[in-house]
Amino acid sequence: MRIRIIALFVIIFILFTTSCDNGTKTQKGIISGLITLEGQTDYSGITVLLYSAEIMPAKLKEINNQYPQLAFPLEDKHIFDHREWTPLFSVATNKSGAFSFPETIYGKYIIAYLKEGWGYNYICDIELNAPEISVNNIQKKELILYPEIMVPATIEGSYSFLQNKCYIVENDVTALPNSTLNFAKDAKILIAPSKKITIYGNCSFPEGEEFTFITSYSGIYSSSNIDLLNGEGIVYTGLVGTIKNLCITHQNTGLSIRTNGTTLSHLLVRDCVYGITSLQVNNLEINNSAIMNNTSQDAAAISNYTVNGCNVQGNIFYDNYISLKHEIVKNAVVNNNAFINGSREYINSWESTCEFSHNLVDNQGIGIENTGKSNLTIIYNHIKAQKCIQTYHSLNWYNTVNNGWTKANNNNFIAEIYAVESLAGYYYPEGPYPLDFKNNYWNTTSSVIIDELIVDFNDLGLVAGSGVSSIVNYVPFKNGPVAGAGIQ
Repeated sequence: MRIRIIALFVIIFILFTTSCDNGTKTQKGIISGLITLEGQTDYSGITVLLYSAEIMPAKLKEINNQYPQLAFPLEDKHIFDHREWTPLFSVATNKSGAFSFPETIYGKYIIAYLKEGWGYNYICDIELNAPEISVNNIQKKELILYPEIMVPATIEGSYSFLQNKCYIVENDVTALPNSTLNFAKDAKILIAPSKKITIYGNCSFPEGEEFTFITSYSGIYSSSNIDLLNGEGIVYTGLVGTIKNLCITHQNTGLSIRTNGTTLSHLLVRDCVYGITSLQVNNLEINNSAIMNNTSQDAAAISNYTVNGCNVQGNIFYDNYISLKHEIVKNAVVNNNAFINGSREYINSWESTCEFSHNLVDNQGIGIENTGKSNLTIIYNHIKAQKCIQTYHSLNWYNTVNNGWTKANNNNFIAEIYAVESLAGYYYPEGPYPLDFKNNYWNTTSSVIIDELIVDFNDLGLVAGSGVSSIVNYVPFKNGPVAGAGIQ
């Protein structure tokens, strides 16, 4: 009897330990595929790189999911660049073009494949969940690299950037007024350092959620983590009303607008010095775009200068040093945007006028700045920052009664240091200049604490010269968060 009991315990132990081992054992499989070179018979020497997928920053993904009305559905394919990541594995194809990554842990992956002179391509939707998968079967198509195509210095008539092909801008390119540039899904335009494309003619763009990719040619055949030399980007003085569905990265100025009545829509602009600039134009609109990782402290991700009529709405600004800067911009509306993780989100300067409404600001820097005799209305925003609003004067440009006021009503202020740092000076003979900050929620119901969150005349007294400082009138204030403040 004792022997039978011992045997039973042994069997139970074996079954238990075996089942635990099967349940916790890391599952691995093989990723394989076949890549060819157009017009060749020997397909050896193609570099194939494997990367972990799901590279989207968690906060960016959260905002994109929470506010689907902003930008567009962001995916790895929009932000992945093999030069910025270290591959898990690197292999080369054999003569028949075959490759494989053996013993790879189950999960989601990105594959980059490239060969010098033949361009590159990405596959961003690979999920390994079986002992072996074929990338060709997943894609349900051949994987082909095509020879690089050099873009001519002068373009007349129709010129098409075709799907999955790489186009090299090795010299400055001018598209003449009689030209039409056709940007196709997954075409790649690689701009050499210090070179640019100037467009005077027409354009057509991909539709829906398809994009053309424009980046620097620098280091394109390197595998990871190199210092890239930027291209000069695109200067647009063309004829079409809407520029859309472009992913632009690693340029000194991603897109420079010189044409009246231009709408920029469904753009992703990333890792540029200046992302988007406009100069001396009327009626500019920038909507439903993602502007991210433009971190130069000497430039703004979007810089609009001498613009009359400017509408910035439905965009996601993420991890920029300065997200949006207006200088001499009249009749601007900035509404329903998310400003996330930037250092300085919006600067309104040099006699600009703007309504800033229904935006979400969430950063560890300054939310909104107003300076240089500019008028700014701030209404129905949710602003979380070290300093929510800051005013100051530039080059001793003191404000006047009609030029230089800041008005803020029905906002939620969640400040780490100051909700309002009102440093600007005014020519105003009647004492400290009054600023209307009524009906806001200050993340407190204590007027004593609100006073501590405000820097104004009560802290500064008189200012140097003949000007006076301002006084922030915040009564009445809300006892709870403002309904309807933030993105609609």
